[in-house]
Amino acid sequence: MKKTTLLIIGIILVSSVFAQPGACRDPRMMHKPNKMAMMNKEHRGENREQMMVFRLTEHLELTAEQAEKFFPKMREHRAIMDKIDEEIFETSKVLRDKVKDEKEISDAELKNFLTKVSALQDKKSDARNEFINSLDNVLDNTQIAKLAMAPKLFKNDKMMKKG
Repeated sequence: MKKTTLLIIGIILVSSVFAQPGACRDPRMMHKPNKMAMMNKEHRGENREQMMVFRLTEHLELTAEQAEKFFPKMREHRAIMDKIDEEIFETSKVLRDKVKDEKEISDAELKNFLTKVSALQDKKSDARNEFINSLDNVLDNTQIAKLAMAPKLFKNDKMMKKG
């Protein structure tokens, strides 16, 4: 009786471990759960990228030739924008920590922060304008106009946002 009870408890424990969300089901990966999580994150990023390519191709009605020229420029532009976003994040880190710790923020700190963020947002706007203007030989005017309005169309679309 004791053996049966222990066996049943053992089976329940083992099955409950595998039933947990995010549990590793591949025995080869059990010792590397972080690697699985990273692979899933990379896969999601690839899916978002593919979805963006599909949606923009459809929205802009791109030909194959246009897509070959447009998407490398788009990826380069997104890398620039991501870098600026990272700078904004890093700039705000000190203030975020002070707010989190409920410490007082001086007028000079706030003014310095707002000046830096404003400059970075101007840099972002300039980069976007430069990107849009660089598409004259790739897209027609209607496609450029659609692209200029595209962020508003996809703003609330979680598939277009970064993870």
